[in-house]
Amino acid sequence: MKIKIGEQYLQFPKVLPNDLESFLIFYPNKFPLIVPYYKEVAKKIAGDPEEFKKYGNWAHDELFAGFEKIKKDYENGDQSNLDFLVKIDQRFNKLICYRFWIVNYLFPDGPIHDFYVEVLKNSIRKFTDVSDEVEEFEGKITRIQRDLLQSDYADLYLQQALNSVELYELLASSKNSKSILSKAEDIISHHKLEDAPEINVLWDDLVTMIKDETNNDPTILKIKDKLQFVINQAIMRKSNQPIYNMLTQAVEFRKENEELFKRHGQMGGKLDVIFSQAKDRLDAEEFKLFQVAYEQSRNFAMFKDVMGEIDRPLLPLWFGLHDKVKAILTKDQKVDLSRTGHACMFYRFVWYLPAHLKDEVMKADMTPFDLKTI
Repeated sequence: MKIKIGEQYLQFPKVLPNDLESFLIFYPNKFPLIVPYYKEVAKKIAGDPEEFKKYGNWAHDELFAGFEKIKKDYENGDQSNLDFLVKIDQRFNKLICYRFWIVNYLFPDGPIHDFYVEVLKNSIRKFTDVSDEVEEFEGKITRIQRDLLQSDYADLYLQQALNSVELYELLASSKNSKSILSKAEDIISHHKLEDAPEINVLWDDLVTMIKDETNNDPTILKIKDKLQFVINQAIMRKSNQPIYNMLTQAVEFRKENEELFKRHGQMGGKLDVIFSQAKDRLDAEEFKLFQVAYEQSRNFAMFKDVMGEIDRPLLPLWFGLHDKVKAILTKDQKVDLSRTGHACMFYRFVWYLPAHLKDEVMKADMTPFDLKTI
């Protein structure tokens, strides 16, 4: 299913909300070809949900392949050499600009997103019963719009909430973990920050059970599976704090998580009702536009998570590189380089780089993106 979108919505975004790293300032100037490239891509996929999915999956694969290529060069290079570090940083920025930023920000937060939100709002006004009270009518429109934008897709936040509900139920269903859970609930119910160490001691008993290879309790094995992601984080950070946090939050926010779980379970039925009303009251073209708006809005939410998977391997490595740059730059000069982020080479470090590296960072890169040469 495909629709035609007006040229005014296919232009490169001029404003993006939550542009914390000012990519919209730096990237079009550093990588000018991103502007015509975005327009070319937008014409192909902005009005076609299936093409957007294909492009998003392709960009995801290119993003990870590019990361692995740069990572290998970084790990095999001289990490004490400032020139080398700056060039690796610029390669990461180019990769993020062309393969992450487009799918993760330019579409989901730009004018195309605004277009689809407006389509949904106008469609809802056409198929929703007008009540006697204006406020009631506007409230109904807002609720339907919220349901449509949330869709039936479980984003990372919702997935974590659903996972927490299942984790709590598992903890409560095993005699080996139930007593630990009961003690933790009693402490957490007091909501005292100073009690955290006491709670963590309890969770340590559970961690010991999980790590015991001779423990064949099927429920404990399921609990381990639910905690696997944070277990991996704990290994990487050499601290059990990620495990403590997830277990404590599963208990502390149990009621809120169950409400989210319940709401998500009802979402399919709500959407069925909404789409039934829309089909009955919109003409064929209006309904097609409504469907595409819904599917693209769902895509935008989903691919923010899909592309966001890169954060886990990329950010520790990239920020570690920044720490090395910071150490070199502050060795012989007293400067405050404490705040850093993805684009900090442009807004923080460049002012203290040698002249030839200032040029390396600030000169425009007019070379098209190519995975073979990144």
